[in-house]
Amino acid sequence: MFNYLIRFFKKSFQFSGRATRKEYWVPSIILAIVAALLPDRDRKGQVDGLFTALVMVPSFSLTARRYHDVGISGWYQLPQYLSFLLLPFVFMKFVRKWVKILVVVIIALVNIIGFAFTLLPSGSSNKYGPKPPQ
Repeated sequence: MFNYLIRFFKKSFQFSGRATRKEYWVPSIILAIVAALLPDRDRKGQVDGLFTALVMVPSFSLTARRYHDVGISGWYQLPQYLSFLLLPFVFMKFVRKWVKILVVVIIALVNIIGFAFTLLPSGSSNKYGPKPPQ
């Protein structure tokens, strides 16, 4: 189990290749639990910021490899991250209600699609490499 977490950090800058569902989800769940257990009020969020900085690039590379496993370009995760740039529109008073609803729907749909990509089963060999061993 922890060998998946070790592999997560060892392959931090490897954006090519493929990652199985288990290789993706085990570190993701462990890191989510660690993030939830971090202290709420520390020195102006320094622990949270350090943790985020530590796992950001490895998370991008792992997600790219997971997308490759199902035959999708790793660049498809970019709309997920960019969609959150629309979030300030939800809190602006001069923006109409229907625009706010549309923004929330767009953010939700883009992220649900990205989530679904991580749940798809591994395909056979594709342009990103041979099927990884289980």
